Formats: sequence, structure tokens, C-alpha cells
Amino acid sequence: MKQFEYKVENIQIQLKNDIDFNTLMTERLNLFGEEGWELSGVNGTVFYFKREIL
Repeated sequence: MKQFEYKVENIQIQLKNDIDFNTLMTERLNLFGEEGWELSGVNGTVFYFKREIL
């Protein structure tokens, strides 16, 4: 049976006038993805991730 570990992150991004929110959020989420984390849920600014334990 597969086993997973979980991570909870409170992600808040402060924007400056010349920076796009979508770009910053995409970059941040991609960093988690590079570490093998998969986004499994969102509640406001709280993001829930999981990854399989190998």
C-alpha cells in the first residue's frame, strides 16, 4: 500500500507594482513540485501538499 507524507504551508505573497501575482505563485509552487510535493488542497492562504514515501 502506498504511504504519503504531508506538508502544510501558509503562503502569503506581498506584491510590488511591477510583479504579477500569478507569476510569483507559479514560481513558488514549482519549487515545491521540484521537491516532489503535489498540491492536494487549498484553504485561503494555507496550501496542503503530499508526496509518496518511497
